[in-house]
Amino acid sequence: MRRAWLTGTTVLVAAGVLAGCSPPRYHLVAAYNGDDGKPWIMLAPCGRTDITSVHVSSWPTDRGRSPYTPGAEQQSGWWSDFDPGIGGGSLPLFAPPGSWSVQPHGEQRILPGRRYSVDFYSPEDGVYYGQVYFTAEDLAGLEPGEVWAGDRAKTRKEFREYRADKC
Repeated sequence: MRRAWLTGTTVLVAAGVLAGCSPPRYHLVAAYNGDDGKPWIMLAPCGRTDITSVHVSSWPTDRGRSPYTPGAEQQSGWWSDFDPGIGGGSLPLFAPPGSWSVQPHGEQRILPGRRYSVDFYSPEDGVYYGQVYFTAEDLAGLEPGEVWAGDRAKTRKEFREYRADKC
């Protein structure tokens, strides 16, 4: 009995340590429709922290498919690393600033039948990831002034309040 207790305690402690090694993921990215009718993203890091990478990827929404399905991600997206980093702000989904070193893959437009992921990494103020997942259909359903964040439509005020709570 004592051995079972010791083994169980060891497993729980190990699980806690391993879980603590992964940086938290927050919904600090919002997707929305720009005035130009194209998809835009808002990167909202905590405070004045820097973002050192942004990654846009997509994969088919078919059941059983994921971003880890070989070749699935290569149809639409891009990634960029920054040194020393950038702050937050809004930008067209497929038109990052020319000063960024961007590696595009696939078509640089939103495609139907695909789920998109936008995430950023911030190594400052406690290391964390900002992310959002959405589809073309999610964006098409947004009302003027709404953003897609945290797997649902939100007002910009709700998004700012979420950010303030997490940061």
